[in-house]
Amino acid sequence: MPNYRYKAVDATGKVFKGTTIAQDEAHVEQDLIASGLYLIKCKSLSESAWRQMLKGGVKPRTLVEFYHRFSQTLEVGLPVLSALEENARYLPSATMRQISKEMKAAIEGGRTLYEAMQRYPRYFQKLDMALVRIGEQTGGMAQSLKNLAAFLEWKEDIRSTIRKASIYPTFVVLAIIGVIGVWIGYVLPQMVSVLSEMEVAIPTVTTSVLRISQFIKAQWIWIVGAMVIPALAVFAFYKTPRGALFIHRSVLKLPLVGTIVQQVAMARLCHNFATMLSSGISIQYIFETLSTHAMGNRYIEDRLQRAFREIEGGESIAGGFETAGGFPSLLLGAIRNGEETGTLDDTFRRLGDYFDGEVKRTIQTMVSAIEPLTLVALGGVFGLIVLSVLLPLYDVMAGMGNAY
Repeated sequence: MPNYRYKAVDATGKVFKGTTIAQDEAHVEQDLIASGLYLIKCKSLSESAWRQMLKGGVKPRTLVEFYHRFSQTLEVGLPVLSALEENARYLPSATMRQISKEMKAAIEGGRTLYEAMQRYPRYFQKLDMALVRIGEQTGGMAQSLKNLAAFLEWKEDIRSTIRKASIYPTFVVLAIIGVIGVWIGYVLPQMVSVLSEMEVAIPTVTTSVLRISQFIKAQWIWIVGAMVIPALAVFAFYKTPRGALFIHRSVLKLPLVGTIVQQVAMARLCHNFATMLSSGISIQYIFETLSTHAMGNRYIEDRLQRAFREIEGGESIAGGFETAGGFPSLLLGAIRNGEETGTLDDTFRRLGDYFDGEVKRTIQTMVSAIEPLTLVALGGVFGLIVLSVLLPLYDVMAGMGNAY
């Protein structure tokens, strides 16, 4: 439905401005009347203008601050409108300040917080809105927002851990590529030209490197094409449901990388389950939310869908997971115990903490394995470069010695 910017007044003459979503201007007026407001003027806000107003991304930390501020304001007894007003003033993100203003105007126009958040699917995920809806229904909004802030903070910590672990190997690989490019593309051809003029025999190592350099220069278009075309084909295949399922399943089989992907997915699964169960969300809605692009891996999401079908057919939660396959035995045993003891939310929380630790340990193991491998690769490249330089120089010096 389209967005509308409106100006309205209440019975006392106080002016209200804001935006709302409605089928047409008549429905805007009906919604405002139901909220005790009388429409003065209304203008359709085009999609392009709407996007322009909300241009710019929102960092995960900004969303965490948004929910923290929100929950703290509610905990001291202030209403939702006051919490949104504070966010509209003090959040560092201009986009989130604008969203807070628009949400405040929508609530003043008679919307619930859940309905106001639905207008911004780019910024608020299904989990966010599910917890807010439950918070509104149960009166535990502050706790729901606190749980949400904690979960988003956990996700950002995991991302930060992975980013930090990838900095060193990425730097080494780029350094190797840069050195090879400069050497093969500029230094070696110049040196060979000088040696040829001096009529010095060029060693096999230097000749081989030079031929590789000349081949790359002459055939670079075909080389790039040979890399780009398969990559585009894989990308196109990945965009299909079957392709995404196949590739994501294949990723899970990769050494170390696959282990990390699975552990991150299991940690996300458990933290999501714990947060949503403790907030009173139904098992059906939890599975619907987590199995639709919430796990970061289509194969695991497919297994969740299969598990829920089994549960709907009468299986226990642990039985559904086990029949679906693709889940660690530790997870299955813990869920079974949690169901028997009635502590399923606490079980998922402890499992999430366990997989958090496993993610960090596996990443550290991968970094420990990558560092010596990158050093060996870097040493090999520089060794080849040194040989291709020193051998010709040695021949030059030997020739000069023979001349004397």
